[in-house]
Amino acid sequence: MNAPAGGCLPEGFADLEPWAAEWALETEEARAGKRVSTPIAKLREFHAATFPRMDAVMVYLNTLPNDPGALAPRDKCLFALAQMVMEASAPMDLQWDTSDIEDVFPMERMKFLSLPGR
Repeated sequence: MNAPAGGCLPEGFADLEPWAAEWALETEEARAGKRVSTPIAKLREFHAATFPRMDAVMVYLNTLPNDPGALAPRDKCLFALAQMVMEASAPMDLQWDTSDIEDVFPMERMKFLSLPGR
């Protein structure tokens, strides 16, 4: 995402700023690609640093319109970062040894659809 001047995230989330430039990805396809292409150790580091803040992120996001397209740039960046945290959670929750599992439908054959207006 293009970071607004002074950082990408809203006030109160400066501790997550070091992760935003690399991990706040706007599309499902970008997030899925990032997850499967990132070494598990780096994915664990990202998850460990960001997941504990998700309660506060959800409380904040729940005060905003329920339309990602209507969010201000900083709020949209936080929303995208939260989505990436959830994407990274599957390998953590399932205790995978890698960021992807073998013998699954190949990513390059997946077709990602977007909703109209997003």
